[in-house]
Amino acid sequence: MARPSTAAIQARDTAPSATEAGRWRDFLLHAAIIALACLWVYSPSYHGDWLWDDDQLITANPVVQSGSLQGLSKLWFNPDGADFFPLSYTALWAQWPFFKNQPTGYHVTTIVLHLIGSLLLWALLDRMRIPGAWLSSLIFAIHPVAVESVAWVSETKNTLSLPLFLLACLCWVVQDDEHEGPRRTRFYLLSIVFFLLAMLAKTSMVGLPVLLLLHAWWKRGTVTVQDLIRTSPFFLISLVLGLITIQYQHGRAIGAEKILVGGVASRIATAGMAILFYLKQIVWPVSLLPIYPRWEVDPPKVWQFLAWPVIAAAAAWLWANRGTADRPGWGRHALFGLGFFLLMVLPVLGFVTISYMRITWVADHFIYLPMIGVIALIGAAATRWYDRSTASAQPLILAGGAILLATCGLLAFRYANAWASEDALWTHTLKTNHNAWQAHNRLGAKKFSRGDIEGGFYHFTQSTRLRPDLGETHNNLGSALSAKGRLNEAIKEFAMACQLTPHVPAMRVNLANALFQAGRFVEAGDAFLFLLEKEPKNPALLNNYAVTLYRQGNKDEAIRQFRRALEINPTLKDAREGLAVALGEQPAAPAPQQQQAPNLPGQSTLDATPFPSPTPTGKSFDPLGIQSK
Repeated sequence: MARPSTAAIQARDTAPSATEAGRWRDFLLHAAIIALACLWVYSPSYHGDWLWDDDQLITANPVVQSGSLQGLSKLWFNPDGADFFPLSYTALWAQWPFFKNQPTGYHVTTIVLHLIGSLLLWALLDRMRIPGAWLSSLIFAIHPVAVESVAWVSETKNTLSLPLFLLACLCWVVQDDEHEGPRRTRFYLLSIVFFLLAMLAKTSMVGLPVLLLLHAWWKRGTVTVQDLIRTSPFFLISLVLGLITIQYQHGRAIGAEKILVGGVASRIATAGMAILFYLKQIVWPVSLLPIYPRWEVDPPKVWQFLAWPVIAAAAAWLWANRGTADRPGWGRHALFGLGFFLLMVLPVLGFVTISYMRITWVADHFIYLPMIGVIALIGAAATRWYDRSTASAQPLILAGGAILLATCGLLAFRYANAWASEDALWTHTLKTNHNAWQAHNRLGAKKFSRGDIEGGFYHFTQSTRLRPDLGETHNNLGSALSAKGRLNEAIKEFAMACQLTPHVPAMRVNLANALFQAGRFVEAGDAFLFLLEKEPKNPALLNNYAVTLYRQGNKDEAIRQFRRALEINPTLKDAREGLAVALGEQPAAPAPQQQQAPNLPGQSTLDATPFPSPTPTGKSFDPLGIQSK
């Protein structure tokens, strides 16, 4: 037998390393395409503004801004928010020392998290041997429906929970492929840990335990007792954190507010329509909005139930084509992908009341995670079609696919521009959905804050017309009326706001201020006294109450209240000057470096006297309303 030549030996020895190098180059090239496409799509968001309730979550949240371990402890064990998402709050708490109130850093963080999630999706689908893993990852990275979650800092909970969720799934798939041993145990425990972290970031992936059983059926055609035992820790985590989230939603986000969701029939109709609506948005992502029109389903019409027969017929068709345990059919793969979508979207279909239903029934950020199941099906089907096509047809398929991907990216890029600022966001919304009361409310607040009183008044009028049952709309309209000098009308709006939302003191402060400006000092005094019953040691309220007493001619009681305010806060300038005036003394002139604080909407300087204006406990005008998601 002849010995191999030296060249042959060298070729044999170098072949594995050359193959490995080629795989790395291929991986880096494909990863770079996803990264560059994602970064370009979200380039309008890099320097985007704070949006919607970012202030409530970050810029006006002293706990997130504390930078202290005490603040961190509160975020975990006694958060003030409407939801129990301590890991997401911690992510914002950790960023504040670096970025402060500059939104760019937060936007970059959430974009990077989205990119990491896209790459992990590629790894997961590839590990599961699902065709088109890379294509599905690319589609997800640039899909327009993801824009709302990525371009809105408040939705960091989505972009943070996704990588953790995918890591939990990846570890589960790895351990499921292993035989018994330390490696399997290690990945099993890691899967539980990552799922717990994902749930602490956002509890909407509560359906993962059922999804793991669905994965067992998809992979082996059956679910065993062993599968039930191994998923039991996941069910326990879902149950505990799911109940905590429901308690927070009903106790804080919703509270005493009555959200008009209708009865059981209305909820069933809404859920069916929402499923088809979301599927349409994933497949045909055009005309996306932050607030979609709210369907009238109370009572529901017959045609609004038609979604369920369609869903049932589709499920029966797929079930008939599921194949056998040993020879799975295409229907089994479709049931797995669509089952993923349905399990992940189930918590937000309306069967359980959530605070966002006060605005609309559906939202893009609800399907940030669920749409992965549908996208994976699209990527797998497209890849199979390409592989089975003739050599002459494949270039045409590639060209058509490239055009569709480019169109998808361009749509996402344009929509990301709409999320660059609140003005752009709400203007975009009202072009299509003019009855979006929240858009009118928010855009009115932006205009009002810039001094455009007429613009603010128009939008506040519209939001109040659309939602006369909300205190925040009446409060904002009252502030605009007050700024226009229409005090009697403003008082009526503030009174209605207090009646509808009695637990928000700022609205009663606005009512008291308006009464004071209208010269109705007795009523204003009663309003401030009502607030003092809730906060008897609030020096600003004591000062305001003293002002109304002075105006009523009750100087002795006014002097007593001024002194009470100064006992609590000796540096309170308004109370000190007010006491001097009440005592018949000349108030001390302010130091040259001191500047008179600007009047808040709903306030005015007391006519022709040096007496200080009433100073509210917080912002006299709260343009942000009562936000919750």
